[in-house]
Amino acid sequence: MRNLVLLATAATLFAGCGEPEKSIHVTETRPITLHDRHYPGNLKDRPPLGWRRLPGTQFRLINYVTGKDDSVEVVMGETQGQVLENANRWLGQFGLTPLQSEEFLGKTEMLGRPAFIVEGKGTYNPGMGQGAKEGYAMIGIIRQSSSNIITLKMTGPVEEVEAQREALFEYTRSFTPIEDHFIETPTGEKPAETSGTPDY
Repeated sequence: MRNLVLLATAATLFAGCGEPEKSIHVTETRPITLHDRHYPGNLKDRPPLGWRRLPGTQFRLINYVTGKDDSVEVVMGETQGQVLENANRWLGQFGLTPLQSEEFLGKTEMLGRPAFIVEGKGTYNPGMGQGAKEGYAMIGIIRQSSSNIITLKMTGPVEEVEAQREALFEYTRSFTPIEDHFIETPTGEKPAETSGTPDY
């Protein structure tokens, strides 16, 4: 039996000798940058400790849950259109009357530019096959650039959303646009940085 095992092992080794040798040839190198790490939408954020991050989706660049039983959602996305159009779409999810002008929206700042605040309370109909949710609230922030609209939206039970209000606005101040900032190499050398700021 021992001889049979040895013969089988030898046959396996010789069978592998005829396979072509596999190798990787490096033809070009470059410094490691922050783009080699995953930053959705090229935005680096700093969430509150009580927020739990979930994987992003096609429509959710950044996705968190917080509050009691993870009942509060905080979602960031990119979209097209106008500020008022998007604000009224959110108000419509609460069955609220559309606004006629941006002057009825609150004002804040996000990513170094003016942004608008839209709020609603009542029965929330998120759509996408989800049922209506009673006693919900929404705080939304909409910021327009020359190329798109960045939205940040918090929804959940009224008490839970109110408890997270300050955390939400503190969170908006944490965003940092990612440029081509280089990460230090293992040797401690830091290559030169490139210029240019994305239009967020």
